[in-house]
Amino acid sequence: MSELYFPSLSPEKNTGDGPANAAELQGSLCGLLCMDSQANRIDWYKTLYDDITPDDQEILDLTALFDKTVQSLNSLDFDLQLELPDDLAPLPSRILAMTDWCQGLIYGLGTSGLTDETELSADCQEYIADAIKISQLSNDVLEDSNEEETNFEELVEYLRMGLFLLYSELQPIDTSKDIIEH
Repeated sequence: MSELYFPSLSPEKNTGDGPANAAELQGSLCGLLCMDSQANRIDWYKTLYDDITPDDQEILDLTALFDKTVQSLNSLDFDLQLELPDDLAPLPSRILAMTDWCQGLIYGLGTSGLTDETELSADCQEYIADAIKISQLSNDVLEDSNEEETNFEELVEYLRMGLFLLYSELQPIDTSKDIIEH
């Protein structure tokens, strides 16, 4: 997947604690949506970050990212793709983006209300713990090899599918709407 570009996320403009890149931004959005599926699609990013000042085009892009992410999370095809550099990018840069995505996810969950008291299944607790561990990976120990490439792809798939599990547990489908009252 090609990475979205938001000029307001560039290091020279991003002076606060906002997201460092599109991967972290999407991870944060996923965390927010896990906790609040009714988030405002127009200014959702203000819930997470005080210091993002997008221009008009970026607001459209942020809204498109929101819409695409919500649609993907609710898809029966599990077609959500993480905002990571494409396969032609060097493996260390893709791994760094994956760690940023995980940092964003954890930040989005915490900022949106996930606490130690939130009831979660053992699988979801393990997923969050793993996301925290992945967010702390260091680029220093990585090699660009076929084995590392396979490990990376497996981690990305684990993060994708675990996100669906977490989302479905925190935002279960309301089946009572399907019951027709007579």
